[in-house]
Amino acid sequence: MLEWLDRDPLNGLVITIAFFISVIIGRYLRNEKDRTGGKIDTRIKILVSFLLIIVLTLMEHWYFPLLIVAFCSGMALKKKVVRRYSKMLVFPVVLALFIMAVQGFNFDANSNGWRSISINLEGLRYGFLVFSRVIASASVLILLLLTTSRNDLLESMHTFGVPKTLLEISTFMFRYIKTFSHEGEKIKLAQESRCGMRAGLVGRVRNIASVSGALITRAFTKSEAVHRAMLSRCWKPGFGSPGEHIPLNKGDMVVGIIISSGIFTLLGLDRLL
Repeated sequence: MLEWLDRDPLNGLVITIAFFISVIIGRYLRNEKDRTGGKIDTRIKILVSFLLIIVLTLMEHWYFPLLIVAFCSGMALKKKVVRRYSKMLVFPVVLALFIMAVQGFNFDANSNGWRSISINLEGLRYGFLVFSRVIASASVLILLLLTTSRNDLLESMHTFGVPKTLLEISTFMFRYIKTFSHEGEKIKLAQESRCGMRAGLVGRVRNIASVSGALITRAFTKSEAVHRAMLSRCWKPGFGSPGEHIPLNKGDMVVGIIISSGIFTLLGLDRLL
């Protein structure tokens, strides 16, 4: 480890210090995990996740975000959610590839036609950097959603001062998105069984429009019925929301500070290399 100092004193010193800090952090986290059963407060998870996303957007080298992607993939494999993790990562990957293609391929302003397409190496490098940032940020958020319960996320958001009305709307959205998806599938199967589905591109667009219209109509009807049912059960806005915030214990605060320090150390290494 210390022979790095002979090549580049500044970078070698920083890397050596970061190595020993990571060893100390890893040992502390293992001891804290054994003491608390491996659970970290959801508020710490949210703060660390958004801090990591902000740091990822500031990084100038593509391999650090890809390192975060590899870490998130390993955690998903360890938590046995790798299949859902991979499915949810498909759309961010497609979006990131599109951004990289736009950055790498451009049209020459002085010529016309397809022959003017050229590859900009600088744009391609920057596009790959943006690609790695997008994938890493999406991986962090997806892993947070898959490893944290929905109720814990909503309660933690309430602790951060999110309005109660917004949390109630989010609760309904979490509950009824899958319901509307299943309802749309039932409408589609009912139309297919009655030979009501049209062939061709225009026909498919009309099929989707008809299913969407019926689904929106049923959604309004269902929402009114649910609202009446809640009022009949003495529901009021903000009813059932926790009144007091449970303070963080010292162990969770120390874990949050240590992980945040590691994230800033990673950003410092990115700027020094």
